[in-house]
Amino acid sequence: MHPLTTGDPPPGPRRPGRATVRTATDEQLTRIWDEAKKVLRGRLNDAAFQFWFGRALPLQLDDEAFVLGVPNDFAREWIEKRLAIKVSDALAEVLGAPVPVRVGVDERAAHLADKPADEPAAAAAPAPGAPRRPRRGALARSAALADLNPRYVFERFVVGPHNEYATAVAQSVAEAPASAYNPVFIYADTGLGKTHLIQAIAHATLEKHPDLQVRYVTVERFTDDFINAVTDKRRIEGFKQTYRQNDVLLIDDVQFLAEKQQTQVEFFHTFNALYEAGKQIVLTSDRPPRELEALEERLRSRFGQGVVVDISRPDLETRIAILRKQVTWESMGSVDPEVLEWIASRVTTNIRELHGALTRAVSFASVRNVPLTLDVAKEALRDILPKTYQRPVTAEMVMAEVAREFGLHVNDLRGNRRTQDIAHARHVAMYLTRELTDLSLPQIGARFGGRHHTTVMNGISRIERQLKDGHDPQLQDLVALVTARLRGPR
Repeated sequence: MHPLTTGDPPPGPRRPGRATVRTATDEQLTRIWDEAKKVLRGRLNDAAFQFWFGRALPLQLDDEAFVLGVPNDFAREWIEKRLAIKVSDALAEVLGAPVPVRVGVDERAAHLADKPADEPAAAAAPAPGAPRRPRRGALARSAALADLNPRYVFERFVVGPHNEYATAVAQSVAEAPASAYNPVFIYADTGLGKTHLIQAIAHATLEKHPDLQVRYVTVERFTDDFINAVTDKRRIEGFKQTYRQNDVLLIDDVQFLAEKQQTQVEFFHTFNALYEAGKQIVLTSDRPPRELEALEERLRSRFGQGVVVDISRPDLETRIAILRKQVTWESMGSVDPEVLEWIASRVTTNIRELHGALTRAVSFASVRNVPLTLDVAKEALRDILPKTYQRPVTAEMVMAEVAREFGLHVNDLRGNRRTQDIAHARHVAMYLTRELTDLSLPQIGARFGGRHHTTVMNGISRIERQLKDGHDPQLQDLVALVTARLRGPR
């Protein structure tokens, strides 16, 4: 077998209850893994299965473990931390008993990742005696970095349930450009981090692969360059070389190609030239390819032929984590956690606005030479956060309405009973209290029987996720009904 980077497991006695397997032959190993993949396909969505296991190879199976080979360290770490249990469960169904799983980087998987689908693995290596690609000069690398925001790196990108898959795709592209996921199309509403993520790919690729030509531009920049080139025919070839001789091309905000017919034609040819040459393409937009109705059908088809990932709105826990990281990276000193939690609970739809709200509050306190307390933050942000409803809403009013809808008593929401119906009603009431009042998380916790603010945060996040996935229309109707009743006239 090919050697693994993880090393061999230490010898030891066979554990009871484990599948008893002599060292499997290659044919047996392939058959077992094929059956296990069928089980995994049923437990993962198609994109996730293909992303993590499409290039995985079975390497060994004996009494100690099932060994899986993957193309790089990033895939190894991700599968070990998040998916090894699923692999073990799938193997248990095939073999009839639990089997430990080990994951290692293997050369064959790496070659499989690097080759086009219709070529043998050997084609990935240059022919003997072929000239090596010249290294990028320092000037070219500096030019690439000049177009990037130095703050938009993976280390400063907060990962949560809303962007976990998109981040994994982005990191994999930076690790091995054009290996399997090409093109990559990232879409999200304004201010949710797609520009940060696409530039993080560029930064990481430049660092990991200094020999590659990497170019990041916005669609506006691409359009301007194209217009300038077509007005002077002597410059059109230079324009084509600028965009078509890259190993990695990253284009931000492709939705702005709308109503630019000539630019769309040139973009289509640029896309095709790079794709057919096996180069990596990464695109971002504010909507998925199928909804870019103002673009030519052939462009939408190209955009959707690779991996399409979205970034949704972050939940409350992630928004708090984003603010904490901002405090650290921008050296804001000590900021009261209650202030961060309050800001995160009020700015819910846009990460850019979330950063701006904290910056404004910190600056407001600094100019006045006062500590940044919750009251100071409320004063600093009173003009930019949603206005308080004309009819004041209290936590007690919210609890009374929610209790009535669920057929409970207000004391049930404040008490310690944790039956499923009471816990759900309590979480709904906490969510609505956050939405309809100015109370901070600790203050909400105090109203609900003295609960810790993290308990409140978890309850609110749970309701946010349920409302966002849209699988519970009754919950959506209930929230809308109680909100309308509390906002309405007395």
